[in-house]
This record gives sequence, structure tokens and C-alpha cells, in this order.
Amino acid sequence: MKNMMKEYLGNEYSSDHLRNFCLYWMKGMDNRDEYESEDEWRKANDLDCLYFDGDLCADTLMSAWTPVKWVADCLNRDLGIRFYKRNREAGDPDHDLKILAEDGDLYLNPEHRLVELLNRFLELAEQRCNFLLLPCREMNPARYKSFIRGKAVWLCDEVPSTLAHLYDKDSLGRFFLGEDGEIDEDRVREWIYREHLEPGFELGAVDRENILPLLTGQDPYEPVWPDKEEDIAEALEYMIGFLETRRELIEDPDGRQSVAPNDRGTVSYTASAGGPDKVPVAIERAFHGVMRNESQENIIQMDFDIASDIPTEEAGMIDGCIRRLCKWYGRSGIIPYGFKYTMDKNLNDVCKADVQLRLRNTRSLLLHRIRKSAAALDNASIPVRPEGITSDVLWELYKRLSNREGVQLWINPDKNSRGKYRLYVVREATLGHGETDYGVDSMGIELPWSRKEWIDLTLIQCDTGSIYKTRIITDVLYECSDPAEALLARNYMKLA
Repeated sequence: MKNMMKEYLGNEYSSDHLRNFCLYWMKGMDNRDEYESEDEWRKANDLDCLYFDGDLCADTLMSAWTPVKWVADCLNRDLGIRFYKRNREAGDPDHDLKILAEDGDLYLNPEHRLVELLNRFLELAEQRCNFLLLPCREMNPARYKSFIRGKAVWLCDEVPSTLAHLYDKDSLGRFFLGEDGEIDEDRVREWIYREHLEPGFELGAVDRENILPLLTGQDPYEPVWPDKEEDIAEALEYMIGFLETRRELIEDPDGRQSVAPNDRGTVSYTASAGGPDKVPVAIERAFHGVMRNESQENIIQMDFDIASDIPTEEAGMIDGCIRRLCKWYGRSGIIPYGFKYTMDKNLNDVCKADVQLRLRNTRSLLLHRIRKSAAALDNASIPVRPEGITSDVLWELYKRLSNREGVQLWINPDKNSRGKYRLYVVREATLGHGETDYGVDSMGIELPWSRKEWIDLTLIQCDTGSIYKTRIITDVLYECSDPAEALLARNYMKLA
């Protein structure tokens, strides 16, 4: 796939990607007067349009200058230096771009981890994976700055905020309205899949509730401007992982790397991921790549190979994602590195799907998030049983469902003997109870008749990403000493 930055700069292009961007910005600003209109200039000088043959609906997915400023300002804060892409108050508006292009190492130590991350991001940012087509041109400036309910909001082309604001009809959602004047979420979903933005969602499930934040614990709707070293590093790792995954999706949307048409017994697939939240996308692509080409009825066994060189802390998080997607709970182990399907009942034909996990950027981000999660747990107070919840079994089940991330449940939503169980991930659990109902027995004595207590669950279906709400209910006046599993079974559920 062509690199339009290389074509635009010609002989000035180099492996120094910060220098490439600085030269690109200066060249574009210097020749604006040569064009009759802004549109004509964009078609010839804007990387967005260059990647899409002059289409003016093109846009940059992630701003390249924004993280340059994050890192440059952070590392030169003690010197009181702030960097500007174009400083109109200075004698030379391009001064900062020139010193970054010619003497960047003086301000950005190439051995500093932020600079290493920035350089990797900029290498990706000049490629096709950082550009997309919008549904209309007006959305381009709105992704940078919007007026929402009379207030100016700077989104700065940030991906999580872009995705979250698609579901606000006073913001970017106004570009996806249906005939009723409300947001057409099918149109939103179609555009996200068309532009391969699904890596921005947990488990790749496109839904407003599943948007992954730029920083751990951050509301994706709220744009972020990180200025601390740890936050800048986490943001850059998110951006790198997103672009690496998106590049794979653009270059190989089916995840299929090699197919041997003359050898029906063996079909090989590979997929990769650029960050911990993208691992399920890779697994899912390889999984569906096999399923589209082979009959599900012929698959009678699934075997996993376990990698032994991945640290346990990291592998546990990835393992949970993979198990949910592949619905595999067959035997213990850390992380499946590859899996194979036996294709006929004689075990003669084998369809292998190998998943290659790129862990270079995964390790530090996983460990960072593990530490944050551990700190949050250490600081959290011990859960207190709400007044009115008298069922010990219900309380113990609630703690199991609410205190661990990624708990899965098999549920029969139809509640009938022929209905199929489906796999869900618990998003939220809340407790509730009713009043005691009284009745009169045959002797005319008023007695407690029933008292209901329950857990309300908000769940995500693993196959579709759809939201499902249900209630686990028990009558405490008739409750026996059965374990939590029995309570779940009475409500047509079981823990995965």
C-alpha cells in the first residue's frame, strides 16, 4: 500500500518520521497561495485527500501534532519551553517546526520512552491506517471542535471521544440522523465497520457502552489532554495499538493470510493485534475466517497450544478475552497461542488457525492497567451489605458478579427446555428487594407469605455485543441452603 507522505515529500522523505511531518506541515503552509481555493489546495497537499484521490470527505483519524505537543511540552517543561505548530505571534511562524525537524534530538531525547512511543506512533500516523472517509465534509471540523448545546467542546480528533459523540445527536450524532430525527444507530454501526473503527470497542462489540477510553477509568465522552508522563505513555500505547490493528483490518479484512485451495484438508489463517484490547479482534478474525470456509457441523474438537513465555499477570487478562470469544473452557492453561480444528470425524482433515499476538506494545500497557486496577481495589472499601438484603446466598452471588471484571454467564433467555444458552459478560449488577407480602392461612392467622429479593443484571452478549437486562430473583421466605449455582439454575443461568 502506498505511503503518500513519501510521495508528497519525495527526496526529502526519511526514516525520521517527526522530521517528515514537520516538513509536510511547512511545505503545505508555504504553498497555499498557489491555489485558487482551499478545496484545490487540500486535494493536492492534504494527506487525507491524497490517500483518497482528492475526496474532500477524507479526514485524519488521529492528529499527529497533538501527541508531538504532549511529549515536547512534557519533556521541556522544566525549561519553560512550549511548542506550537504555527506561532503567528513569532517572527517566524514555523520556528518550532524547524527546530524539531533539524535539531529534534536536543528537545526530544531519542532514548526516552515517550520519544520512542511517539516515533512509533508517527511512523503509523503517516500511513493509510490513520486516514478515513467521513459521511459528510462538515464532520471534519466538528471532530476537532464542536458546539454542543451552546458550549464549545474541543475533541481534538481523539478517537474515543469521536466514537462516544456519535451517539449524541447534539454532537457528531447529528450526521447520522434517521427520518424520525433521532440517531440511526444502524447507520453509525455501518460507518464504524466500513472504516474499521471496531478496535475502539471492548471485544470489538460496537455499542456505546463498549467504547474503550484513552486512559484507564476515563469517560470516553470527555476528551483528554494528558500532561503527565504516565498518562501520555498510556495514551500513545492506545493510539499505537489502535492503528496497528486497524492497519491489519484494512490490509486483510478477513484475517486470511494463506489458503491452499488444492489442499482441502489444511487451511491456514493468521491475524495480529496491536494492544491488549485488540487481541480479541485478532482472535475473532481468525475464528470467523475458519468458520466462513468450513462446515460447523464437521468441527468436533478444538485443541489449544499454550505459550509458556508470556508473564502470568498479562496472560490472565488476555486469556479471559479469548475464552469469551471462543467459548472455550476446556482445560486449564495460561493463553492459547494458536488453535486447530479437526475437520472430519475420522480426524484425518485438519483446519488450523494460528493467532500471532504482537506483545511489544502489550506488555507495558497491560502491566500499567493491572497496577491501576490493583490500586483501585486496595483503596476501595469493603462492600457493605445493603439494609433489606437478608439472603446470604444472594449476597454472596452478588459479590461474585460485581467484584470481578469480565464475569461470564450462560443464560437461556427464553426460559424453556428447548431454548439455547447464550454467553454473556456481566456489565453491571445491582441489588434490590420488595416488601413482605402477608396471607391468611386456613385457621385465619395472618402469616408472612413471600418476600422477594433480587439482583438486576446488565449484560453484553458475547456473539453480538447487544445489551441484555435480566433479574435473578429469590423468595427469602422459602429459600433453602442451596449454593449460588442452584440459585442461578432456578433462574435459567449458570456461571461460565
